Amino acid sequence: MLPRPRTPRPRSARQSAALAAIAGVLIALLTACGPDDDEPFRVGSDQSPAMRVAAAIYAGALARTGVRVEIAPTVDGDRDLLDATARGEKDLFPAFTGDLLVALTPKPDATSADDVETAVNRALPQGVTIGDPAAVSDRRQVVLAQRLVDAHRLTDLADCGELPSGLPLATTGTLSDDERAAFSLCRVGPIEENLTPAQVVARVEAGTQLGALTGLEAATVLAGREDVTSLRSESSGPRAQSLVPVYRSGRVGKSQMKALSRVAGELTTVDLAELGRKVQDGADPTAVANEWLSSSGV
Repeated sequence: MLPRPRTPRPRSARQSAALAAIAGVLIALLTACGPDDDEPFRVGSDQSPAMRVAAAIYAGALARTGVRVEIAPTVDGDRDLLDATARGEKDLFPAFTGDLLVALTPKPDATSADDVETAVNRALPQGVTIGDPAAVSDRRQVVLAQRLVDAHRLTDLADCGELPSGLPLATTGTLSDDERAAFSLCRVGPIEENLTPAQVVARVEAGTQLGALTGLEAATVLAGREDVTSLRSESSGPRAQSLVPVYRSGRVGKSQMKALSRVAGELTTVDLAELGRKVQDGADPTAVANEWLSSSGV
């Protein structure tokens, strides 16, 4: 007589729970690995030297986690890059929080770094988020002769009202409404726009004019100078401009998040200004970024 086949015993509750836990761990491990190897992680940026090298820094940090990365700078601005990321055509791009907020919100009122970051997070498309801000600020600041600072004992942009009223203001680019409102504390006179950073410094060094430069511009042209300085303030300044990576949350695992956070902990305004200057002078952004990544230990 043939032996009767054994009927499988039903799993106990403990066995089922153990199997479920193992399955959960496996799923978590797969999810934490980040993007699939078959699909490259696409990093974009605009064509400015600073953003091209910032994109290369983020890309290099991600590549060190084993991700295959492609960098594709475009002529698009933040709004186009945001839309491309929301559609899945880009996976990450660097941006300044203030510019992001303007691209996302018609008339934003947040100005401090924390408030701007919070407002950006609330307005981002579904599935898109921002990483930790680096110690890089492109917030516009007042530039003036050191003799004016000493004569009026100025320590903060909020003290700007102590300066003589009606001093002309020279600036790069075109001032935004929030920048004009912030600099109204200085009771400035005529405003001359669209100058180069060097022209702005030349206007203010005699102490008869004020200037306005972005954080990156000031870090470049004021390096090593003692006769010209800047006034800035977190409480009374223009809208914050902190560098952040903007990315598709579903494409970034734990290893990649740690890599992006390491960049945030090391990269400074002076660093990015210097690296951007090298790219502007013709250096390859990837080579410049890799040199910085190696020297900073990211």
